[in-house]
Amino acid sequence: MKHHKYVQALTLPSAGFRIRILAIAGALATLAVTLLVLGWSGSAWAQGQPACEAIDLGTLGVNADSELTGAGRWTTNNCDSRFRTGSDAHTYRFEVVEGGRIRIDLGSTDGDSFLYLMTEDGRRLTDNDDGGAGLDARIERDLTPGIYVVEATTVGGRSRGPADFTLSISRAAGCNPVHLGTLRTGVDLTASGSWSLDTCGSRFVVEHPAHSYLFNLDQAAHVRVDLMSENGDSVLSLVSTTDGLIAANDDGGESRNARINRYLAPGTYLLEATTYLERDYQPLMADFTLVVHRVDEEANQASFLLKVEDVHTPNQVVAGQPFDIHYRVGNLGGGDLADINGNVRVYVVGPRPLFDITGRIDTSEGSWASGVSYHTGAQTASETSVELGEIAPFEATLRSPGPSWIFVGVVTDDEDENERGFHGQWHNLMVLSGTTFDAVTVSVQGTDYQVEAEADSDGMVTTTVSSVVDPDEAVDASLRAKAIYAAGVHTQVLDGIFERPAITDLSATGASASIAVENPSSTALLEQFADRYTGAITASGLPAVLAAKEALNPADIEDVVLSLSRSASMEYVSLAASWNALRDPINNGEVLSFENAFSLYSDLAYAERVISPAVAAGRAVEEARAAELGWQDAGVQELLDDLAGQASCRNPGSGLREVLEEMETTDLDEMLRLDAEMRAALPAYGFAKDAVLCAVAGADRHNTLFLQGLAIADNNDILELFGYEQPTTTTVALPPYRLRIIAMLDEEGRIEHGVELSGGEQILPSRRHLSPDAPPDVWQISSDVEVDGNPIGRVRSRRLDDGRVEIGFMDAVGETIIPEIRYLSTDIPAGVWLRSAEIEVTREPILE
Repeated sequence: MKHHKYVQALTLPSAGFRIRILAIAGALATLAVTLLVLGWSGSAWAQGQPACEAIDLGTLGVNADSELTGAGRWTTNNCDSRFRTGSDAHTYRFEVVEGGRIRIDLGSTDGDSFLYLMTEDGRRLTDNDDGGAGLDARIERDLTPGIYVVEATTVGGRSRGPADFTLSISRAAGCNPVHLGTLRTGVDLTASGSWSLDTCGSRFVVEHPAHSYLFNLDQAAHVRVDLMSENGDSVLSLVSTTDGLIAANDDGGESRNARINRYLAPGTYLLEATTYLERDYQPLMADFTLVVHRVDEEANQASFLLKVEDVHTPNQVVAGQPFDIHYRVGNLGGGDLADINGNVRVYVVGPRPLFDITGRIDTSEGSWASGVSYHTGAQTASETSVELGEIAPFEATLRSPGPSWIFVGVVTDDEDENERGFHGQWHNLMVLSGTTFDAVTVSVQGTDYQVEAEADSDGMVTTTVSSVVDPDEAVDASLRAKAIYAAGVHTQVLDGIFERPAITDLSATGASASIAVENPSSTALLEQFADRYTGAITASGLPAVLAAKEALNPADIEDVVLSLSRSASMEYVSLAASWNALRDPINNGEVLSFENAFSLYSDLAYAERVISPAVAAGRAVEEARAAELGWQDAGVQELLDDLAGQASCRNPGSGLREVLEEMETTDLDEMLRLDAEMRAALPAYGFAKDAVLCAVAGADRHNTLFLQGLAIADNNDILELFGYEQPTTTTVALPPYRLRIIAMLDEEGRIEHGVELSGGEQILPSRRHLSPDAPPDVWQISSDVEVDGNPIGRVRSRRLDDGRVEIGFMDAVGETIIPEIRYLSTDIPAGVWLRSAEIEVTREPILE
């Protein structure tokens, strides 16, 4: 990311366009178009440092080619620099009799030069390193008449050895603005030029080369200014001679070009055409073109105007977990996009590496007409907006916890792919390090535990697990993980299980058939589907038809799809009944056990990934048989499109073949040949089967994300239950950390805490204070205590009813460690570290 004090930039990768936000540092009350003086009261010369004798260079002439020069050598035995310890310095004095933009260059082939500019009495005005070519220094500044002092010194100091240098002081050429004339309707004002190392510096950030232009506006008008460059990165500023800075822009036009659109009152205006890169980082020379255009507002209002009208995301998302970005885009202008045969691109950008963009969406009959808006879902729909196939939600993933953002933009191009419009909206959201939920009670191996996951203002989630009977009792890592898992299923799955999109359309009434799901892994789900699939194929009689070399009847294949669908519907009736039987008592106060939570999660995985697509395929067959046009019916085709979308993963059948091989299926090759013929005879069959296989293949990723959100994805006991084999490794045990918890009362009445290792090293976590008004008997948890960059646990503290404070520790896997000495009295002194008894904190073993 390019960064400067007056511009923050975000570059979109390979998108053909970028967006940047310009933030001009400081308030500019007024800015004259004549040369400005930006002097300020800087640092005086260091006290006690003997001043080196200043060499008088004389008076800088008033002519443009006037120049003062000097030369010397840093010998390592010269006077000391006033500002840089251990560096030689030479001091020069010069006089300015006529104010203007003055350029001071300090160059050296062997040294790394550094410049300081001061007033005659030693007040430091500014300094520079590397503002010229290479390692040379340059100061460019508007100076009023007076005497000035320059110190020529080095960056590397005397240790770099002697070096020769040259100094020049001159009037910067080309700094006066060029007058372009008066802007009138139908006649643009234009200018062109180049940016190079010798170009006059910007009035805002002098290290950036800039050209200035004036224009008059005889009556109020809407004005558009474009600054375009093929190999430069243009930045544009608009200044009023009476009101100061009006606008600044970087990349508001096409690609890296700058654009400003403003309604302006009559008057004289200054334009500064500069670049994002400093002189020495520029191409050797970059050409540019400036165009000032008076907008015909009536014609503009009669044209198309595409805008991002709304953006919607969850208010909070979990780091590393995908979420949908919904939006609405509409044509708010008076004309149709079809008038120019235009096309549209919508994109989203966020913290790296988030970037996604649609393809070019062409205008079709009626699309992108004036007043039309398109939404991606109910979240952003308006009373008049409609759906458009190419306008779909983006899926995004943010990696870092904390406050975050996304930007959704729409770019409009004409038929020659020239940009004709741009608009976008920012959207803020919070990224959490894990899943959060309120305190909930669950049961593991007959013991009740209270589990709570809370996020702080930085998005960091702390999950606490405590025994209901004895809250201070240490909780084993395996029990803790199972308690967190049960709490996660209770709050994230059970509470809204029948509202999940994949099963909302499934019927929970009718005949039922029991089903037992071993675990929610892709392998387990695939095995169960394979068993039902082979049974349906065998019962259909189709293998015999193929063996007789007879053509397959599509109606017989439809019967196979219906058979699988009806079996799936009966299984769902059974599962839904079991979920209700579990949910109702829990809603009335009973506790969810880990065993029931695991069964519920496994059953849901089967329902969403096997039952749901199978039932949808059966519904498509029934609709096709009932429709006059059969499979060509529009409604049936829509159902098929949905199935095809679900069946779009890569190589959906590869996993099924492996499972069938493990099941030692007889005549496997014949079954696969039959599958190919069935797909040819009835494409809907292929969609239906692949929709199940793709959904099943995604189960493992979904499971991993769920466990990661709960911060238990590395718990071997949980992974084993999911059927995930862990790689065989050899572990090397490490000695535990021996440490004491330290605590100190600060002047604000807070308790600051950290740890002190046995060697005496103190480690203070970033969040480490217990507030004086913290509620009693409620544990407060610090942020991570890190040793060599690895978190070893967190300090916990609470205020007691008697006014004392209790401190303790929670290791990296959540086990509570209670030191023998752990209480702070009510009258502890301020500013003194107090220590608990020594405790041992288990270290994670090393895997070999």
